[in-house]
Amino acid sequence: MSYTHLLPVIILSFLLASSLSAGEATLDFVAVRTDPKVAPTNSTVRVHFRVPANYDPRSRNLYRVLVIFGGRNVTGETEAAGTQGGLGFDRWADENDIFLVAPGFKDDDYWEPGKWSGMALRNALSTIKTKYRIDDRNLLFYGYSGGAQASNLFPYWQPDRTRAWVSHAGGVFHEPDRRMRGIPGLVTCGDADVARYAISRQFVEQNRLLGVNILWKSYPNLAHDAPVESARFAQDFLLYYHRRHLDDLTPGTRRAKLEKESVEYVGDDMEGLFWPANTREAGRIAPEDRVEFPSRELAEAWGSPGRTREEPVSATKRGR
Repeated sequence: MSYTHLLPVIILSFLLASSLSAGEATLDFVAVRTDPKVAPTNSTVRVHFRVPANYDPRSRNLYRVLVIFGGRNVTGETEAAGTQGGLGFDRWADENDIFLVAPGFKDDDYWEPGKWSGMALRNALSTIKTKYRIDDRNLLFYGYSGGAQASNLFPYWQPDRTRAWVSHAGGVFHEPDRRMRGIPGLVTCGDADVARYAISRQFVEQNRLLGVNILWKSYPNLAHDAPVESARFAQDFLLYYHRRHLDDLTPGTRRAKLEKESVEYVGDDMEGLFWPANTREAGRIAPEDRVEFPSRELAEAWGSPGRTREEPVSATKRGR
């Protein structure tokens, strides 16, 4: 697919809801007009957003944005509110002062950002930025089901505007590409969601062959759903990179150079256990089951520590 031709997108209007009292989140949207010849179903589209409860317009620093793509053809309103499926993005956003932004794209190949939807999102963010102190250049992305396609393809379209991305139960991914090194990604899927599980697993393995480490976690006996467990892991993953790159939010700071991260811990996908990267156990994990982590924090969010060969068995475990 081609991402080279960018179509003009015009902001139609910026509709502001009346602000809630201090300490409460605010929900709003921008309306964007696109080229009806290219996106006839989206000639006017709403991009919803949620202002975190403790937003301070006088803050010196900017606020991070998480773009959420829900299932195919959702309005984006529930996703922006952070209340979809009880996944807890509303609480997470308030705890970490993060804006939630959710486009209401429908059909017209919206998951291919180079056609029209990428510029629609960029222009919506630019408009939101005229009123709120957001960082629209170092974005986080999350998507599930049909939205998982967008949360993968949008970062691929503009990796220099992506800080980290997550796709759960996706059926379409970009072609594995070395240029995505340094763009942290997480793919999750239930193993009972057979077709998407196979597609997701193959995508992760092909990237690993290119030296592009994408974290992977599967969920046993889970069909096509987004369980709370997967959302919590996604939130831990995204929060890790948000905190690691807080300099993004200081006005005037240049984006840190993207580099391949060091591997500190290695997990076995089949067992859900991880070990320090320099241990014998880590070295014996089959390539197709190998999950690499830059920190123990992420490894613990993913699974449980395994016992090394040199580690003594406790008296309790020996049955004494």
